[in-house]
Amino acid sequence: MVKRLKKMAVASLTLMLAACQTTKSEPTATVRGEITYRERIAVPPGAQLEVQLLDVSRADAPSETIGGVTLSDIGQPPYPFEIAYRSEQIIESHTYVVQARLTHQGRLLFITDQAYPVITRGHPTEVQIVLKRVGAPPAASTPGADRDEHGCIRSAGYSWCAKEGKCVRPWELAKEKGFASTEEAFRAYCSGTQ
Repeated sequence: MVKRLKKMAVASLTLMLAACQTTKSEPTATVRGEITYRERIAVPPGAQLEVQLLDVSRADAPSETIGGVTLSDIGQPPYPFEIAYRSEQIIESHTYVVQARLTHQGRLLFITDQAYPVITRGHPTEVQIVLKRVGAPPAASTPGADRDEHGCIRSAGYSWCAKEGKCVRPWELAKEKGFASTEEAFRAYCSGTQ
């Protein structure tokens, strides 16, 4: 009788433990789409694309990763992707977005610079993403990039005046020295013919 009670107790305990175990169910839904970028440049061989599905509902806390995929040695755009997730992870009142980053040997090349909402609040489960280049070279029109042989910055209005021996703004010099604020008058003054 005692043996039988022990067997029943062990069987009951085993059943209770089995019922308490949590098992992760397999993904039942997907978010998919295509990623590209506007620049007409090729990414280096071996580049990786990391795409994540995030819950960004809480403004006072970091986003929660729901799922993701990393594509290696991706070649050239467009890049199709598919992220599997479990439907029970989705809360209808929450906000979900897809974000992506393209790297090469640990260096960030492109990233999403805006939210791409999906799944809830009327948003689709398929999305087209455009990445933004990171660390692009400065444009040639950057102030200071147009210095002349004397170091005068033309975009800031400076020109060389030999008579003064420095870079000046012609309209300021005209007011200070009392000549007409014209290009001809400035040249005449600075060359010493006035």
